[in-house]
Amino acid sequence: MPLPFDSRTVFFTLEVLGTFAFALSGLFAARAHRLDAVGTFIAAFLAAFGGGTLRDVLLYQRPFYWVANTSLLWGVLVMALLASLLLRISSRWLSGGVFLVVDAIGLGVFSATGTQIAQQQGWPMLPCVLMGVITATFGGLLRDMVCNEKPILITDPSPYASIAFVGNWLLLALLHLQWLDAFWATASTAALITLARVVLAWWGVKLPQLDDGGGEAEKTS
Repeated sequence: MPLPFDSRTVFFTLEVLGTFAFALSGLFAARAHRLDAVGTFIAAFLAAFGGGTLRDVLLYQRPFYWVANTSLLWGVLVMALLASLLLRISSRWLSGGVFLVVDAIGLGVFSATGTQIAQQQGWPMLPCVLMGVITATFGGLLRDMVCNEKPILITDPSPYASIAFVGNWLLLALLHLQWLDAFWATASTAALITLARVVLAWWGVKLPQLDDGGGEAEKTS
């Protein structure tokens, strides 16, 4: 059944939203650590493109997607140059709820497309799922590392990578059962991951964390 719209345009639009949401998170991190212009661009670049670049490296995709779409790269560069202005505007007009939704779109789109591309290349199921998680989260991990802080990905108990992990298994099931074509299966999964991220964050759901045993030590001392 032909689509009533250009699927590539839809996905590219969503990827633009996610890319610039991740880039904005890099700007916030740069401001928190008082980085100079070069450091600000590096933080924004890694946050926006780190996961997708690693995906392209592992999947032997050439050219890298930010080379094929240099408008994204120019956009992040302009954001870094205008960081002070953008951060003032975003702090005033971009509420936490709006930023959460845009970031969740990036999580959903990048994780689903990363998994779908790996599946198309014949990768086994678990590596496909992990490829999607890496695509959506590795940029934030790199951002935190260059800012010399503990990565939020592994310290924040709010469900994030785990949502992508579960959602990517759903995508593989839809692709295997062929209930939907590849576009609709990927789009549906991206939407569900996005929705799950937003709902669980608004509800304040936290994942269980390991106990360091300090409480037991006090009781037995």
